Amino acid sequence: MDLELGIAGWILSGEILREKTLTLLEFPGVCAKHGVKTVELCSRFFESQDAKYLNELRGKLKENDLSVKSMAVDMGNIAGADEAVRRTDIEALKTWFYTASAIGSEAIRINTGHADDEGAMDRVIDGYRELVEVGEQAGVKLLIENHGGVSSTSDNLQKILDAIDTPGFATCPDTGNFPLGDWEAGMTVLAPRAFSCHVKVFTYSDDGEQVRKDRGGNTHTYNLQTSLRILKDTGYTGPLCIESGASDSTDASIRDTLVYMKE
Repeated sequence: MDLELGIAGWILSGEILREKTLTLLEFPGVCAKHGVKTVELCSRFFESQDAKYLNELRGKLKENDLSVKSMAVDMGNIAGADEAVRRTDIEALKTWFYTASAIGSEAIRINTGHADDEGAMDRVIDGYRELVEVGEQAGVKLLIENHGGVSSTSDNLQKILDAIDTPGFATCPDTGNFPLGDWEAGMTVLAPRAFSCHVKVFTYSDDGEQVRKDRGGNTHTYNLQTSLRILKDTGYTGPLCIESGASDSTDASIRDTLVYMKE
């Protein structure tokens, strides 16, 4: 079975957040033109969480025959050592489960956040346990992604998944987010519980090899074919939500990366 392809909202973040040439309510129409049926939204794109706005968004998704697999919630730091701030973050994060439910999203992704003291891992695990309970009440899964901070390494991701072994807690592996040398181990850890997946493409190479330089000048490589094979070997069928491409414009990157992925 072929893996389903979709579009992750972040690929259009420049147009929505910086250039202001696109709104979230227009986003479904853009995605539908590329022939996909599944999208991921981002919390930072929402102008409101009130019922009127959410009903309008849900209508736009239905109008374009799109389903929302998950929502990337880009706020909060459940690893934070300041307990008062962390509590505010967790309570604010809980509202996104009900926002997701209102628009028909099956899951939300919440990051671990950043902290480097000895208690960080325990705080992350405690935070996810509390959030999973809310997700179960709302009928919305909670996803973890390899997204920096405490979630950077395959070892840390394994510890978190071992501690929270429940159907309500799943993963959203990002093929391009692993640190140097850890991508294959990271994909192997996350793939068995994958509910969605972010795909970052840096070059349309025939062998699937992806190469990029980070802000520090370090070269990162991973192989997309191997990553997809790891996913398929666990029985994963998708979606693969495209989050970046290698073309000159966003529209071309979506188009060209969809073709590349199919090939």
